[in-house]
Amino acid sequence: MEPVLKEMPDGLYFVDPAIDQTSLKKFMISPKAYAAYLTGERVSYAALEFGKAAHSMVLGSGPVVLVKPNLRSKAGKAEYESILAEHEGEDIAWVSQDDYDAVRRMCGEVGSYFDGVPGRPEIALFADDPKTGLRLKGKIDWLPDSPDEDGVMWLRDYKTTGKSPAEFPVSSRIYRYDIQALFYMRLYRWCTGYEGPLGFEFVVQEKQPPYDWMTYRFRWDDPMLDRITGPEIDKALAGIQAFTARSDQPLELMRSYGLSKVPQEITYPDWWLLAEEENL
Repeated sequence: MEPVLKEMPDGLYFVDPAIDQTSLKKFMISPKAYAAYLTGERVSYAALEFGKAAHSMVLGSGPVVLVKPNLRSKAGKAEYESILAEHEGEDIAWVSQDDYDAVRRMCGEVGSYFDGVPGRPEIALFADDPKTGLRLKGKIDWLPDSPDEDGVMWLRDYKTTGKSPAEFPVSSRIYRYDIQALFYMRLYRWCTGYEGPLGFEFVVQEKQPPYDWMTYRFRWDDPMLDRITGPEIDKALAGIQAFTARSDQPLELMRSYGLSKVPQEITYPDWWLLAEEENL
């Protein structure tokens, strides 16, 4: 299939069966985790709604952000039904009044940063992986119209955190944001044919006062992405393709391939041991 780069509502994007970076990271845990993720029910919760609301108000694209009435009262239930009728067919992010006020303050802090980068929010990309033929997808939070003054085309992703943005490098290692960065950069290359300097920037903002924010970057030519992240992505995609080739119901087959039940040895990295010795 031909590569695609276009604006697309979340509803249409999420139901498309192409593989995204989140599901790919589930396969890296185990094929069983991948199958469970794709077939499991998506449950909405307060933190998720908060993130959706922040993305919508900061980036200027996404669901309508509304304060959820008190459903414990008769008046609140009536107001809720009235709002649903008024916004029939629209995607809604329901938040509390406190969360709504917090998101507005967050927007006031970081919104000017995105205003200073001419571009488009929430752009979907679809392309076939050249090695496996699998259809892949990604959605860039902010796609600039052109490279920055440094000559690099910085694809941007907006994230909110309950911790200090200064702790993001730790979260990046835990949640493997290097995989997201390279996955999206590859899609952008395939969809556009762009061959110039390319990078991926995370704009990370705290969800509590003073709602401060920081930016973190991966460059396309980062040796770690080339030596570690890229081969990991390729290996996972090859694994998914192998299951697809073996069965006409690959997800059912994957359910038999969970985590290893062989006892694992617990080890600690040398840098941690050295730090503990110094503390003692």
